[in-house]
Amino acid sequence: MESKPLLTIGEEELSWSKSLKYLQASGKLQSFITEIVSQYIIEKELQSREDINVDPAVIQQAIIDFRLQKKLEDQQKFQEWLQQNRINYNALEAQIINSFKLKQLKDSITSERIEEYFNQRKAGLDYVILSRIVVPDKELADALYLKIVEDGGKFEDLAKEHSVTNDKNFNGLMGAVNLASLPEDLRNTVNSANSGDVLGPFQIDKFWNIFRLEQLQGASLDNAEIKKKLDNELFERWVAEKLQNQKITLHVNE
Repeated sequence: MESKPLLTIGEEELSWSKSLKYLQASGKLQSFITEIVSQYIIEKELQSREDINVDPAVIQQAIIDFRLQKKLEDQQKFQEWLQQNRINYNALEAQIINSFKLKQLKDSITSERIEEYFNQRKAGLDYVILSRIVVPDKELADALYLKIVEDGGKFEDLAKEHSVTNDKNFNGLMGAVNLASLPEDLRNTVNSANSGDVLGPFQIDKFWNIFRLEQLQGASLDNAEIKKKLDNELFERWVAEKLQNQKITLHVNE
């Protein structure tokens, strides 16, 4: 028995089995199956949760907001948009309802774990803004450090004159760097420094570096982007744990 076609390309029908073989050949079959099973797990969880509900008024307002954002206030333009995107009104409404339910589900799963998880991940979320002067030998690095700290030499001018890295064109400003990515000795020094402090010299690879601390930005759960990132990570962990307990059999009709 042949499998039903999944797609029609031109005049040729493409079966499920052939499509899966293409995915397997491209190395994407596993991720395809994982995504399907993940959505299945989420759907089953939502169906079992009586505490997750969405007020119809909230949905209608969300649809209105969506149409305003897309400039689809005109009904004809809205219908044309639905046709162009191969979706009907009921399917769009279902997507919006699902997004609200998914948000509630995520919150219920992550709310009690987020603070502990944040504390575990905080070192990898803090970032620092640094400027640097990078030179090939320690003697020059020591001389430049003394010139800045003791003689009042201007860091920006010395970076332009002596640094071998491209950020010398920006007065040595290397921008935001994840604190956890710094070498341990530099990281420890940064943690005890104040904005404007000149640090070093530090040997990194074959070069000697003088740094100026511009700003140390500690991560916080008050930061909406960080909270969203951690919520998503925790939710993905929850889904992965559920996946491990599923017996999955792939049926392909030849």
